Amino acid sequence: MTDIEKTIRTRSITGKAAAFFCVLLCLSILDAVVAGFRQPARVFDLLPGTSSGISGIMAEKVESTGEISYTVGSELIRLSIDSIQKGHWFGDNMWQGRIMVSPDTGEGEYSLTVGVDGIKKLKPPINFLVRVHKDYASYRHSFKSFIKRYLDISPWILAASFFTLVVPAFVHVFFLSVKIETQMTKQGKAVVYRVKKADDGYEISFSLGAAHGIRTDTSLAILNEGGKPAGTAIVNNVSENDSVARVGPGCTVKPGYTVSLACR
Repeated sequence: MTDIEKTIRTRSITGKAAAFFCVLLCLSILDAVVAGFRQPARVFDLLPGTSSGISGIMAEKVESTGEISYTVGSELIRLSIDSIQKGHWFGDNMWQGRIMVSPDTGEGEYSLTVGVDGIKKLKPPINFLVRVHKDYASYRHSFKSFIKRYLDISPWILAASFFTLVVPAFVHVFFLSVKIETQMTKQGKAVVYRVKKADDGYEISFSLGAAHGIRTDTSLAILNEGGKPAGTAIVNNVSENDSVARVGPGCTVKPGYTVSLACR
């Protein structure tokens, strides 16, 4: 096996690995995004002894967090209002806080309604549902992300991991391609990167030019993907590092085929 063949084989393996990691990266991101849409904004799945951030929009003008009150289906669940600020989208007041579940809270579903002192409910009403799970296995089953549910890993962390593999793999493929092109150029060979249908056959483009000894009317052998002769091309346009050649109608040529100086 020649050095070029070894490099091409390495590039092929690396390229397939990069494509595989890229697919896994896309699936991880898709899983995370879909899970975000599937998770109801006002439903909180928690374990006893844990807490979660919570926020809501209110139509009333409130001066301090102390004016906001709440009712919840268990005395073991508390809501802490930490701040009030303008919402990002519609400019309404938005409160932010945390739901805290006592370690002694039993399994079940608990309704949470937030209000303002002197007003029964916010307008429009904002009702939340807090689902307390008995153990981690039950809590894990509530995850909308399939990756997090079955692998217990955040899909975003998994996506970041695959990203750190995809980038180096594609960079390696790029440098291997440059190496292959350099090796082939030294042998008077180049890969056909463009094939255009012409009236009397095909017109092909490749990265060999005047700098490599190519001249107008130079005859080049065409080799298929297996390295077998597939026909002949005659150069009709030359630049410093690239050329265009014509191929007769009796020869079939595809991108990826190789051209070689016939005299070599």
